[in-house]
Amino acid sequence: MSKQYATYHAEKGSVSSGGIGKHIDRAEGAEHTYRHADQERTHLNENILVNEHCKKPLHVGISDRIAEGYSSKNKAGELKAIRKDAVKYTTHILTGSHEQMKKIEADPKARKAWINSNLEFMKKEYGEKNIVRFSVHRDEKTMHIHAVTVPLTSDGRLSAKEVLGGRKEMSERQDRYAAQMKSFGLERGEKATGIKHENAREYYARIEQAQNSIDKNDFKAQKNVLGVYKSESVEELENALKSQKTALKSKDLEIAKLKEQQKKDSEFKLKITESRKIIDEKLKYAVLSDSAREEIKSEKINEIGKKYGYEVKQKFNFVAHSIQNKTDAEIKEMVKNQTERVAQDKGLSKVDTELLKRSNEVKNIEKYLQNERERRNEIDQRRGQNKGRGI
Repeated sequence: MSKQYATYHAEKGSVSSGGIGKHIDRAEGAEHTYRHADQERTHLNENILVNEHCKKPLHVGISDRIAEGYSSKNKAGELKAIRKDAVKYTTHILTGSHEQMKKIEADPKARKAWINSNLEFMKKEYGEKNIVRFSVHRDEKTMHIHAVTVPLTSDGRLSAKEVLGGRKEMSERQDRYAAQMKSFGLERGEKATGIKHENAREYYARIEQAQNSIDKNDFKAQKNVLGVYKSESVEELENALKSQKTALKSKDLEIAKLKEQQKKDSEFKLKITESRKIIDEKLKYAVLSDSAREEIKSEKINEIGKKYGYEVKQKFNFVAHSIQNKTDAEIKEMVKNQTERVAQDKGLSKVDTELLKRSNEVKNIEKYLQNERERRNEIDQRRGQNKGRGI
């Protein structure tokens, strides 16, 4: 059997954690993120609950771990705001050459030991609390582990650059991983330039370059293009490529959602601006002297009375004979009810409705109805007197 190699890849999170989370967790309704998986074997997958965050949806686990562990402060001793472009998570793929991995998978004890050894490695390298996903996939061609970590430093800063390190640090980490995997018949590949901290698109382009330019039996050529990866691990990278491409599509969908949200935010800001104008007017009114406020109120009452008073008056163009039996309080209530109807028809606010009630135009309607009542009662009284005299 040819040499069997340990494969470890780490990358800064540059696409939607929601899309990657759906792929890792084999989310229902998101089968497009794991088309290449054998769904009849998906039940064999394991999500290792390293901590409480591993139970949550990936994006929630990431956010909660940051909220829990982030403590970077500015010179004033206040918690620093996290930059919008900050790398909030890193992804890791841990596997090995296909032939040896099939042997490990077939032996329950060896499989369990291999999983535990990988978990021990991740805890040592990144800290147990920072692991928000550790999932074993057995429904693809070669068993592998997807891990997601939050790049928090020991002093509470969020720094993927510091946590992952540069080429030298990555090469040393791969040395440590190879040493961890040695007992499982997996060894270190030839050292190259180390794994570049590339973005997702660069990573996929590099893998595609390897797939398009090399024969899968040409070990040396593959090693030169893929760095630490050997020919046997190209298949694992093909699977990773497919799933990550799907994650990029998910990112495009999220961008569309963000644009829609921006539109809603703009509309909300407009409403806020209008509300602030109203509040400013109220504040200006509040700081005025009593006499100034009364003057403004009086002007407003006159304005509304002139505009809508005539429409209230029209409601009483025909006055029923029953007016003769109405008290002043009942007449006032009649006018109040008709005023409120006009205000409602015109869409007046509660404040403007109250001001309309206080206008001279509405008060004059009350006086008119009271006078009409008195006039009619006086006429009836005269008629009664004349009738008594026989006139």
